[in-house]
Amino acid sequence: MTNDRDNNKEKYAGSTRPEQGQENRPPEIDGHRREKQNKKMSWVIKVLLVLAGLLALGFAVAGTYAFNIYSDVKEPQRILLDEATFGKEYDVGEAFPEHIVNIALLGFDRGWDREIRGEYLFRPDMLAVFSINFETEEVSVVRIPRDAYVPIHGMGGMHDKINHSFFYGYYYGSSDDREADGIDFTLNTVSKTLGEIPLHYYVSIDMYSVVALVDAMGGVYFEVEETLYDRHWNVGEVLVPEGPQIMDGKTYLRYLQYRDPKTDQDEGRMDRQLNLMKETFLYLREEGKITDIPATYRIYKDYVETDLTYTQIASLAYFARDLDMENEGLRFYKIPGGGQTKDGIYYHVLDQEERVSIIKEAFGIEVDPWPPIVLEDSPEYLEEQERKRQEEEEQKEEPEEEEEEENDREQEADR
Repeated sequence: MTNDRDNNKEKYAGSTRPEQGQENRPPEIDGHRREKQNKKMSWVIKVLLVLAGLLALGFAVAGTYAFNIYSDVKEPQRILLDEATFGKEYDVGEAFPEHIVNIALLGFDRGWDREIRGEYLFRPDMLAVFSINFETEEVSVVRIPRDAYVPIHGMGGMHDKINHSFFYGYYYGSSDDREADGIDFTLNTVSKTLGEIPLHYYVSIDMYSVVALVDAMGGVYFEVEETLYDRHWNVGEVLVPEGPQIMDGKTYLRYLQYRDPKTDQDEGRMDRQLNLMKETFLYLREEGKITDIPATYRIYKDYVETDLTYTQIASLAYFARDLDMENEGLRFYKIPGGGQTKDGIYYHVLDQEERVSIIKEAFGIEVDPWPPIVLEDSPEYLEEQERKRQEEEEQKEEPEEEEEEENDREQEADR
C-alpha cells in the first residue's frame, strides 16, 4: 500500500486483546461457527454502507446532514476541515495527484451485540473497491464476497476466506501495531484478488457507523420490496416492513444484514446492498445533502476511519454531486462464483472468467485467470468424521443391546 496507515484505532480489536506473542496461531476462523476463546462468529455489516468508502466518505459521509448537528454550530460556514473551509467548492484535480483513484471500503462486523459477549476481533465482512476516473467522470464499485477463497497476503500462498485476512495480519504481521498489520494484510489481499491494482486509500466503518450515519442524516428513503422477518431470535417478528419508507439507522442496518435461503443467502444480500447503496446516493443527492461539509466533518471525525484528508473528502463530495447517473457514470459489480466446502467449511470459489472480465471493465487492465480450484477434505478431517460416525453407530447399538437383554430377562422370569 502506498499510504501511512499507522493511525488505525482499536475499533477493530477490543481493549482486552491478548499480549503480543501470547498465541502461536490464530483462533478458529470458520465463518459459520463462533470462534474459540470468544473470538467472534463473523457476520456482517457489509455496509457498503451508506456511503462510506469513497462514496461512503465522499458521497455519504459527506452527505450526512442533521439539524441537531447544525444546532451545535453557530457559524457552520466558518468551520475548518483541516485545510478545507466550508463555503467553497473543491476540485478533485487539486486534491488528488492521480487521475484514477482506487479506494477500498472495509465494513467491519463490530457491534454492541458482539462486544457485550467479550469479543475483541472483528472481520471485514464488507469488502468493496471504488475506482474513480476523474477524467471520464466514471465510478466503478466492485464487491468481493466475504467468503471468497483467495490467496492471503503474507502467508506464502495459503488460501482462505478473504475476510479472514485481517486475522492473519493481526497475528502474523511484523510491526508492533496489530490493527495496522491487519488492515495492511486485508488491503494487499484485496489488491491481489483484483489483479494487483493499487489501492490508494481506504475507508473502514462498522455497525456503529452505519446506525449513526443514517440517523444523523435524518434517515434514508427506500422502497422495500417485501417484508423481512426475524428468523433466529424473535421468530416471526417484522424486522423491516414492506413498502416505501424513511429508514432509520437500525432499520437500515437490518436490511443490509438480512439474508435467507430464498434469496441465496449472501448472494441475495449482496444484490440488496448494491441496490440500497445506489438508491442511498441518489436520495442524498436529490435532497441536496451530498455537500453538507459541517455534517461531513462531525460524522467523519467520530465514526469513520480513513487515510483520506478532509480536502479530499470534500472534493469527492462535489464530484459525486455532479456525477452523470444517466450515462452509466456509476457502475456496480460483484464477482460471482460457486460454493464449495472443505473440512466442513463453506467457501465461495470465484468464477475466473467473470473475475477477469470485471477487472478489465472496471479497472481497465488485463489479468490471467487463476488455475481451477477444486476443494477436497483433508485426511485428518475425513478420519475425524469416520470416528464420529462409528461413535454414533455404537451409541445406537447400545440401547438395542440393552433392550434385548431386558427382553431376555423378562422371558426368563415368565418361565
